[in-house]
Amino acid sequence: MGPGQRVIAELSVLEKALSKNDFAAEKGPLEAIVRSLRPMNLKSLDDLDLNTRGRLITTLLRVQRQPKPALPEAGAEAPEASASTEGAEAAAPSEAPAAEGEGAAPAEGATPAEAAPAAPAEDPAKAKHAAWLDVMTLVGRVWRAAGDRERSQAAFTLSGREPTPEPEAPARSEAPRERSERPERGGPGERRERSERPPRGDRPERGAAGERRERPPRADRPERAERPPRGERPERAPMPELTGDWKEQATQLEGMGRTRDAARLHERNNGFADATRLFEAGGDLKSALRTALAGQDNDVARRLVGTLPPDQIGPTLEKAGAYELLMEHYVAKADFENVARLYERARQFDQAALAYERANKLTLARKAYERARDLPSANRIRGLEVKALVERGDRLGAATLLVAVGQRREAVEVLSPLPPPKAFHFMQRLTLEDEAKELAQRELARAEQEQKPAGRARWLELLGDTAAAAETWTQAGRKDKALPLYEKLGDLPRAAQFAEELQQREKAIALYTQLNDSAGLERAKALPEAPATPPPGAAGDKSEAGDDADGADGAATSAENASSAGEQESQ
Repeated sequence: MGPGQRVIAELSVLEKALSKNDFAAEKGPLEAIVRSLRPMNLKSLDDLDLNTRGRLITTLLRVQRQPKPALPEAGAEAPEASASTEGAEAAAPSEAPAAEGEGAAPAEGATPAEAAPAAPAEDPAKAKHAAWLDVMTLVGRVWRAAGDRERSQAAFTLSGREPTPEPEAPARSEAPRERSERPERGGPGERRERSERPPRGDRPERGAAGERRERPPRADRPERAERPPRGERPERAPMPELTGDWKEQATQLEGMGRTRDAARLHERNNGFADATRLFEAGGDLKSALRTALAGQDNDVARRLVGTLPPDQIGPTLEKAGAYELLMEHYVAKADFENVARLYERARQFDQAALAYERANKLTLARKAYERARDLPSANRIRGLEVKALVERGDRLGAATLLVAVGQRREAVEVLSPLPPPKAFHFMQRLTLEDEAKELAQRELARAEQEQKPAGRARWLELLGDTAAAAETWTQAGRKDKALPLYEKLGDLPRAAQFAEELQQREKAIALYTQLNDSAGLERAKALPEAPATPPPGAAGDKSEAGDDADGADGAATSAENASSAGEQESQ
């Protein structure tokens, strides 16, 4: 975890203590924030990232605005304290003889708690006031560690304490650390004697298989060649003291070759041109680009942008707020989707729509045209969307777009090439009830003309004429289709009769039980438990109805699933 992340984590703890107005609990996270900021050597708050800087400023200002607790008056004391004082004064004469001499023992039979005087209770108001002063002092230290001297001085003024320098990290001692008493080790060839071990008892003697082999003598190691003596390092020349104003100091730093330090000095004083030149001379191209953008020197900024890795150009320009150069970068890459987003951010929706159209993002382009109130262009893009969805096979998505703008007739034309049952289901889904009813009546007339009883029964069922559909299924010999319709109509005797004839044992038992028909129940229980085979005419009806009859539900369901992706994109 980096220092910035540790600061954010401690800020969360500080905000919890702040919500409870607990000054004592605020001190811990403030001290941890100081410890995290000090190694960063911040010159100003701008050196922090945007998220950490915003959170730090907001939370510290809230902590600093906490009202100062009032101190109690000198003569005011708590009732408990006065009572304990009176008790102590009353007990003083009897305890005085026992206290004579430092070695006097407590009275016989007295417990240690009774013998020792009670410690005076700490005043909560004074403790809260002292904690507030500590918190203000820590806030000043945090501002100082973050490089904000003005806010730091204001916090120290609130605390009434003089700022003290931060303690430096303790240097490591050159002397070896003392260890517990141990016998000194000998040289490489010597071995210190072990202390005598207590006897462990008789050990079993090793057998022949457990005898230890003698190691062969180790060959003598060749002596290492002596290393040549290392030359002494030249001592670094001490940093000379800088004199004059900041311009003279920057000139002195530049003369010493410390170009980046000189550039930072120019940047702090808004000398962006010199800062850019010095950063570039020092090889810090990111900082050079930052100062060039701050100084609005777009020609130099364009040249420096070309030196960055391609994956860093966009984020760098975005962070610097250089949207003009960022737009040029996206146009050069032909990244028109990001160009459109920049136009949307500037609320130039007509230009954003053109960029989205060029990026082939038709739905986003249509919405941008609608926000720009360019309805002819929005309708043109909608037509392109419909055409693309139809070519992809998503006619439901295309019809949904048309119905959303009231183009019902065009939606029906888009759905017409589909099989009639599928088109009927889609029309109902899009609340095109009149158009769906007209389609069903037309298909019903065609089934009657072609003498297809299965197709006629299905369309009657889709139109909601359940009684006629059940009768038609019965005339077509499809009692399995008619049975649920009669049950739906409440004609349980006929439904039970069909279940018995179809040898649907469980269904027949349930229906006869509901009718309290004991004779029918006995017949139903005598039916075989094996599932009944479909009637002979079922396969013929399937081939007769084709896609217009029994396959309607499955076709509609599969088409609805296939078109769901198109609907989501279009919406």
